[in-house]
Amino acid sequence: MELSKIINHLFPDKNPSITKIRTGKFNESYFVNNNGKKYVVRIAPPPNTPVLFYEKNMMQREPTIHSLILEKTHVPVAEIIEYDFSGSIIPNNWLLMKRLEGNALSEISLWGRNLDKLFFKLGKSVREVHNIKNNSFGYLKKSGLEPSEKNWYDAFLKMWSRLLDNIRDTNLYSDNNVSWLIKLLEKNKIYFNHNPEPTLLHMDIWGQNILTDQNGELTGIVDWDRSLWGDPEIEFSVLEYCGICKSSFWEGYGKNPEITKDYKIRQLFYFLYEHQKYIYIRSMRNNSWDIAKKYAYESLNIAKQLENI
Repeated sequence: MELSKIINHLFPDKNPSITKIRTGKFNESYFVNNNGKKYVVRIAPPPNTPVLFYEKNMMQREPTIHSLILEKTHVPVAEIIEYDFSGSIIPNNWLLMKRLEGNALSEISLWGRNLDKLFFKLGKSVREVHNIKNNSFGYLKKSGLEPSEKNWYDAFLKMWSRLLDNIRDTNLYSDNNVSWLIKLLEKNKIYFNHNPEPTLLHMDIWGQNILTDQNGELTGIVDWDRSLWGDPEIEFSVLEYCGICKSSFWEGYGKNPEITKDYKIRQLFYFLYEHQKYIYIRSMRNNSWDIAKKYAYESLNIAKQLENI
């Protein structure tokens, strides 16, 4: 019903062909072909969907992010043509963008040189994005959390605490768990004195969000709604988590991170920031409580490694 209302608004008196996109875990997305012109329609979940603090209205960030990247980089990002975040057509946020060529990496098989070629180009693109700087840290505007912190540790502590508050709502972390994990970060504050610049980060680059062809050309990076002004090292942690940090990626990026003790400790916190979100997602959104309990058990055990540093 929501899709038909959007299509009738965008293409009155037309009958475009529509195909549901199989990839994507949060938004619903559709390929739309109108007389040879190719588009993508993305529809956010209904307003009452359980979301993490940084997921609230996060689609509203995308027009600004896409414009910024198109202006400042050569990274293949779609032009957003129209959007509505007012609820005037349907209750959900939605947008229309041009369709990029290629398929999600998760949907095709790439091997050898072609895969190395893709990861090299991905590394170059991520470095271009990381060259975009800001004057403060935090999630982008129109997300419910304005970027206002001048210090990365303060921003990350706020992010860490708000994520744990979300997880507390699942009852899979007790009040004592939450308090302990916040104090654990505070105890390790000294390891966050590395003074990173506020850098534009994608924070969700994995197989479903990388578009390519069979020759390993990078044709698109999609789903920028979780973007953050932050420490590039937290992006590295997400990339490692998703299996992207191959040698060809670092070759394209232009440099490898320096693996020091401080770096390793920060990486454990950043890994936990990524891993713990699935406690909430699997339980509150997917109703997969056994899987959520597994994430909670793993996360608390990993956190114990930081207790004895």
